[in-house]
Amino acid sequence: MIKIPYPSQYDLDNYFDEIKTELLKRIRYIKSQKNISIDDKKFRVTNKIKKILVWLEIENNLKKLIQLKPNDMICLIKDMYKKFPKSHYKKESLNRIFYRIFVDYGYDKIDKLKFIQKINLGSCPYCNRNYIFSINKKGSVKPEIDHFYPKSIYPYLAVSYFNLIPSCPTCNGFGVKEAKDTFYVYPISNPYELNENDFRFSISPESIDFFNVENKKYDFNSFEIELYGNKANLEIFKLEELYKQHKDIVLELLIKKAYYPKSYINELKGFGFSEDEVYRYLFSNYLKEEDLHKRPLSKLIKDISEELDLI
Repeated sequence: MIKIPYPSQYDLDNYFDEIKTELLKRIRYIKSQKNISIDDKKFRVTNKIKKILVWLEIENNLKKLIQLKPNDMICLIKDMYKKFPKSHYKKESLNRIFYRIFVDYGYDKIDKLKFIQKINLGSCPYCNRNYIFSINKKGSVKPEIDHFYPKSIYPYLAVSYFNLIPSCPTCNGFGVKEAKDTFYVYPISNPYELNENDFRFSISPESIDFFNVENKKYDFNSFEIELYGNKANLEIFKLEELYKQHKDIVLELLIKKAYYPKSYINELKGFGFSEDEVYRYLFSNYLKEEDLHKRPLSKLIKDISEELDLI
């Protein structure tokens, strides 16, 4: 629900340069074998698979794969289903070979903390409820990265830049997205392709008196939080259920509506403060779309503030 800004071509090229050597080495090695042992099982490197590996060992072809834009990833997946449908089955040779190259010797070798720091993203783009860092068992900062298209089904996209989405432990954890097929079954929106109003919060009042500005009339039972957007996102990330737990945030905004009428906000602007500065001061939040990722719940606060005519 929060847009991730597109990286520069310079950053994309640097990313490819950091991972290409190991990938090319592994592609060339597997291409030279008749069989490859993976998880105590042998898989044949057929002539058909060798042809794919020959194409991939051309550096410009590999670069195209790694730098595929979101819409181009969709085209590739459709093409792969048409030409190599078995590549999406976990027990098939092509799937296991792709997994060995792009996961075992690709994704697992990435400096994930460095990757996320370059993207410079604060909160989870899927939910905007949590930050994207957690702590591992050793007590170190642990970044969370989700494969937009799961690496178990689409291993050939396991290190493609736009398939790696910084996320929070909840959205990337058990019981939520996990390894669900986000191409056919749950066609969720890629955060790199979002527009500002693709997801929007609103208040659903329980009575017609709801918008009276007497703050004592407001309580948790007087309204519900509504969220509109791609139903696949709402379902897979349990967004509607989770955001119902944040009615206290909306209640605070309702009370601020009573205490901070538009005239007061305009008065603050008269002291030379910009609209963005006034908003930061009153609501401890960011106003500009490109800043919403910096703080959890910023999208909720912004949308409801606009609906209440506070900004």
